Amino acid sequence: MNEKINKLPPSRRKEIEYAESYSESKRMLDKVAKSISTKVSYGKACRLLGGFTKKTPTEIVAEYKADARGSLYECFDKWERIFDDFAIFLEKNFGSATAHLYHSGAKALINCNVPRSARLQARSPEVHSREITPVNFEDLKKIYGMANVRDRAIIAFFKDSGISAREVVGLNIGDLEGFGKNETWIRIAVYREKEHVNYETFLGPNTVKALRAYVEVRKRKGEKVTDNSPVFITENKPFRRLDLHALRANLQQISKKTGIVVSTHRLRKFFETYMAIGKVHPIVLKYWMGHKIKSGRDVEARYIIPPTPEQIKMYKEAYRNIDLARADTAEREAAIAAIPEAVRKELKRLGVTMMRKGEKKDG
Repeated sequence: MNEKINKLPPSRRKEIEYAESYSESKRMLDKVAKSISTKVSYGKACRLLGGFTKKTPTEIVAEYKADARGSLYECFDKWERIFDDFAIFLEKNFGSATAHLYHSGAKALINCNVPRSARLQARSPEVHSREITPVNFEDLKKIYGMANVRDRAIIAFFKDSGISAREVVGLNIGDLEGFGKNETWIRIAVYREKEHVNYETFLGPNTVKALRAYVEVRKRKGEKVTDNSPVFITENKPFRRLDLHALRANLQQISKKTGIVVSTHRLRKFFETYMAIGKVHPIVLKYWMGHKIKSGRDVEARYIIPPTPEQIKMYKEAYRNIDLARADTAEREAAIAAIPEAVRKELKRLGVTMMRKGEKKDG
């Protein structure tokens, strides 16, 4: 695990390093943070709580223990109020799911360092799910037309693969199977830490063309591009791997420039929505996007995911629905609108939500 931590971008690695610099927060990470992603999030939670209370993790735990030795009732009352205020702070600065995660991590700092009878029961913020609408085809073509070489490669990569931002920033050129052999269709084998699943997805001609142009620009700038080079890097020297923060900031700049909201989630939703028109089985589509295939009603899933050659064939057939080289936007929008409601309900059960152009979730 240490080797994987050392490979993290500095901005993520420092969250773990901060927590591990205090024995109390290190104990918490060792006890409850089993994945690197959780270590990063819970490490950041400790730092945020420290900044909020103006105390180190050691001081926070020491004060809580002292309060608990006096009166547990008064201790719980005091710290529940502190954590309620901390929850408000988090909700003002982060989405509901992230606020919930950081609040839980901060609470774990205390609960991993006190007896079970003294554990804090403060409620973490509720997670409010929201419908993410895809970028529609007309807007995507507009964004693509206004983007520079690197941004085109980034946009095409997300819309062709359905891959998540965290996996994209960790990829190297060598992970793109066939890219060095001038192939048009590329396979990527990925491990998604959030879901703890191995999966594969693909890239089509739009991305391959954009990536080749981007790599050529990098070479002209003096970079020696090898299989070990990151797929996406910073634009100025010294060239470094593009991290999540920089990627999201870059998409925000594209949004301001085009007047169209662009995010990795909306680009992934584009892939999900338009590939479904090609009659890709919903479970295969979930697999390509790195979602965990649930047991129970989806127990047949392992038999539905075909061998890689068959997947590539399916991907190629469905690709016409996300191909920016095609002009029949109206035909695609009509195909989405024509999907029967019964099919929509089944897709939703499997985790694939179809949205008509301009459609908004009720409420």
